[in-house]
Amino acid sequence: MLNPVLYTEKVLSDFLKYQLTTYPFADRDLYEQMRQLLSLEHTRNTPLFKGPYVSLSRIFQEGATVAQLVQENILHTHLQNLIPYPTLYGHQEKAIRNIQQGKPTLVSTGTGSGKTECFLYPIISHCLDLKDHSESEGITAVIVYPMNALAEDQLGRLRELLAGTGITFGMYVGKSPQKAADAPGKRLAQGASNQDYQTAIAKSRNKGKAETIYPPEERVSREEMRAKPPRILLTNIKQLELLLTRQQDVELFNNVQLQYLVFDEAHTFSGAAGAETACLIRRLKTFCQYQNPTKNGNPFCIATSATIADPEKGKAAGADFAARFFGVDSKTVTLVGEEYQQDTWQTIRTIPPSLGENATTYLKSALTLLDQIDHEATNTADTIKALLRDAAGYQIDINNWQESLYHYLTANELVYQLAQILTSPKSLPDLIQQLRDRLGRSLDESEILFWLSLGSASRCQSRPLLRPVIHGFVRGVSGAVVTFPKPLGEVGEQAQLWLSSEDVDQTGQDTLYRLPATSCSTCGQHYYVHHVGDFRFLNTDDAPRGDESKALVNPGNL
Repeated sequence: MLNPVLYTEKVLSDFLKYQLTTYPFADRDLYEQMRQLLSLEHTRNTPLFKGPYVSLSRIFQEGATVAQLVQENILHTHLQNLIPYPTLYGHQEKAIRNIQQGKPTLVSTGTGSGKTECFLYPIISHCLDLKDHSESEGITAVIVYPMNALAEDQLGRLRELLAGTGITFGMYVGKSPQKAADAPGKRLAQGASNQDYQTAIAKSRNKGKAETIYPPEERVSREEMRAKPPRILLTNIKQLELLLTRQQDVELFNNVQLQYLVFDEAHTFSGAAGAETACLIRRLKTFCQYQNPTKNGNPFCIATSATIADPEKGKAAGADFAARFFGVDSKTVTLVGEEYQQDTWQTIRTIPPSLGENATTYLKSALTLLDQIDHEATNTADTIKALLRDAAGYQIDINNWQESLYHYLTANELVYQLAQILTSPKSLPDLIQQLRDRLGRSLDESEILFWLSLGSASRCQSRPLLRPVIHGFVRGVSGAVVTFPKPLGEVGEQAQLWLSSEDVDQTGQDTLYRLPATSCSTCGQHYYVHHVGDFRFLNTDDAPRGDESKALVNPGNL
């Protein structure tokens, strides 16, 4: 397995070399300035990179099983046959219970936490109930996404879940075809089962085709959705506004029984766009109540987001947002957050001896160990036995080495402090310094990565003690500029190169002439972009708009 830090630096080095080709200055001085600014020799110091940041992924607390919620009549019994995972996370269970009680719910959990299931399972359960009671067709749930890509991803999941169930669904976005004949792909016949759908998918893949398979439950075209509105409608905010504006589309909501109104990635609906969306929500609710007052009260309003929490105002900020967004009382809003399993640490812990100058060697061995685990090698136990004996003087039980390693690490003070510090992401230098302060001894990044690697290799009930993640953030050169001091000195005054105009702003110097820099991609001749009027240089702010005001100045001709 690769050393994540070294691998990041290798990729970063290649990226910086590529950035250097963006400005292939023939002028030796400018070229050397660009190399120094990019920091090609010390890639981690480049201003184009932030990181590396280290964090720990935590394991979500388990909740009730789907079978338990079925027994409590919270979910429809048939869901047990549809849902691939029998056990829910704790936050999923809490969200489902609140949604089924009709409470406005804001699900604010991290990426990959299963936010979609929080609202999708109650919606499908309700649709199954409507089917059992032979209720008339009509939209029951509207799920709004900020991007078509998210809606298309959800559409694929609905095909997998609802094929063969009789629950209709459709996606109404800008590229939705007008007629079913315009939709590329294969349409399964009415009455096709989920097994028929899976078989058709498998046959298509075996033939090397990338065609779309449509189950009979899917309303593929706008024409179909107008004639027979689906139970579950996926759309985006622009199309939802059009649906409520155009006569031919607004009929989708005639005699509707709208029970669920969901906005995914709710944090994207902010500012003026958020205010307009809030007005649209009120229009939709009012229209549905007018069309069918006996069956349309207030729909269950649900919003999801990974980043809507306010570190200063806490839960109150989320409740206030949902109240203003959906037009409900903030006191009725339920905010559902993440719930994590608690790690069990031994009360008596010891600080391991320093790895010293052997830290890099031990880290390579630990990464080799992880590689052996991935490939299910037979000599893994021998590798970890020798590694822990040499690095920490610990004799591991090779018959159950992963659990023995887990037990040892829970009594390791360095690993414990790592877990405590990394409750939030830390830069690697900050992490090193905080560990030094807490342990009272020196250590380097190789030693930290060594223990993180062992933590990810350990297991107790199939669960690792640590699940480390390393992040890095890279940006490109946004527009190089050069500056000259004011007033200009002698002819030939040396230009100072900057990677962006923002870098100049951060210096706080306002006594600089600033010119955007560019270069010829063929010969490397550099030019400074400036604006001229009446044969005078103009400040950028004073320059008229239009190409006629722009000039490329070759400093060699000045």
